[in-house]
Amino acid sequence: SPWRLADELDPQKLYNAARNIEVAVWMLKSRRDADGALYLLTNETGGAVPNLSFERQFGQLIGLQDSTARIIAASTNRRVKNVIMSVASMVFLPI
Repeated sequence: SPWRLADELDPQKLYNAARNIEVAVWMLKSRRDADGALYLLTNETGGAVPNLSFERQFGQLIGLQDSTARIIAASTNRRVKNVIMSVASMVFLPI
């Protein structure tokens, strides 16, 4: 039988990867040094026009991962187990 990409991809791992991206984005935009300054400026909100391109780019990436996980799960008749995490205990999921 011909090789199919859907057979090689694990929808749960794709879903977990999307959650890991969310955690990484949250860390990038919220972590501060000892002086209280952000380690990385991810968004510009102080100007006349807010620049939220960081949020948009990663939002698109997360949406793509989630959509791909749903498509692969549907094509392989598998179920993706949703993981509920609180902000206080954000950790990366295994992929």
